[in-house]
Amino acid sequence: MRVTKGMNSYRRHIRFAVILLAAFTAACSDQLTGTLFRSPSPHERYLNQLRDAGLEHSTMYQQWLHASRHSLASPTTVTVPHQESAYIAREKPTAIGYLFNARQGERLHIDITISSTDSVQLFIDLFEAALDTTGEPRHLTSADTGATVLTWDTKRDGQYILRVQPELLTELSFKLRLTAEASLGNPVAPNAKQHIGSVFGDIRDGGRRSHEGIDIFAARHTPVIAAVDGVVGRVGDNRLGGKVIWLRPKDRQFNLYYAHLDSQLVTPGQFVTMGDTLGLMGNTGNARTTPPHLHFGIYGIGGAVDPLPFLRPGKSTPPKIIADTTRVGDTLRSSTSLLPGISRHMPMLVEASYRNGYRVVLPDYSKHFVLEKHATPLTPLRRIRLARQRTLYAQPDTTSAQITHLNVGSQAHVLAEYDDFLLIESPIRGWIQQ
Repeated sequence: MRVTKGMNSYRRHIRFAVILLAAFTAACSDQLTGTLFRSPSPHERYLNQLRDAGLEHSTMYQQWLHASRHSLASPTTVTVPHQESAYIAREKPTAIGYLFNARQGERLHIDITISSTDSVQLFIDLFEAALDTTGEPRHLTSADTGATVLTWDTKRDGQYILRVQPELLTELSFKLRLTAEASLGNPVAPNAKQHIGSVFGDIRDGGRRSHEGIDIFAARHTPVIAAVDGVVGRVGDNRLGGKVIWLRPKDRQFNLYYAHLDSQLVTPGQFVTMGDTLGLMGNTGNARTTPPHLHFGIYGIGGAVDPLPFLRPGKSTPPKIIADTTRVGDTLRSSTSLLPGISRHMPMLVEASYRNGYRVVLPDYSKHFVLEKHATPLTPLRRIRLARQRTLYAQPDTTSAQITHLNVGSQAHVLAEYDDFLLIESPIRGWIQQ
């Protein structure tokens, strides 16, 4: 990655000013209680420090803030589990937003590996997406300053947004791995042969009720264990569940329900740690005619919730990256049309590589997924001779910066096409209007 000495020096001056302001702010805040307000995230602190350093009206500050907001308003949709190799250029402040679905009980795990020639501060924030277009995403948590790993136990089904944004004047490549793991341990001894035979929502009693848990089948007297640290609530017997145990997890807003036990080995009020034996598997209650199994339920404020995402999300292994990761950060050309009515020879910046293709940024800044086989190097398409004087623009837009003027008779190679513009090399690279 190419980072000029002057640019590094300028970024160090910005960072030094930010550090001084942070130290001053911390010294002042020591005189206050600090308990009346939510602690700002590292991203918010950095933004405030840039503002305090007098950069609020600078182009860099405004572009960085816009990129931050745009990544939340127009995130890229991904499916968990997901992994990718991505690139962020130094020239234009950038933030990448990832929109994905998550289930209550899944433990989201975000792991980012940075590759950069310089020390980099990367801001990693997780949001709950707004329910409609009039709302704002709700900030949930952030990675600590300097950390590149973040975990979060999902509290409800919904859409979530991960935002990744480096500090100003930063060029870096990174690998993102986004998975969903179990937030509870297995409630059945892990060394026992077992399988799930009935899931949440299955019809019961001819449709009069639905199954409010999952059934884990194993041999009679298999140990049933604490899926999390907590306090034993009620130990008793009822018509449907037979011998049952209720467990209140530590620092969680729900209760765990163990039913159809053959025997109960704990008492109310007893504190247990994850893996402790609570009882032995059986088929008491209305399970007398079925093989031994554990009915495992989770009950929150709104009633029963599906235990499966808490135990076995099945989202631990992202698809392999098959596409060439060395192309990340390059400008390639599409061999297929990505936009209606637009030439297939469109230039595209490769922002990320995942699965069998690339996430690319087009000249209009829209993002698309393109298969690797539809991305070709930016080699000349044809050679042209200018019949009249042309202006060479920095972007396919007549309001963009003018690089130079090309004289009549000048020759150039056409590298790509977009709308009514040609990307040429003459030998200076730029755009001319057709």
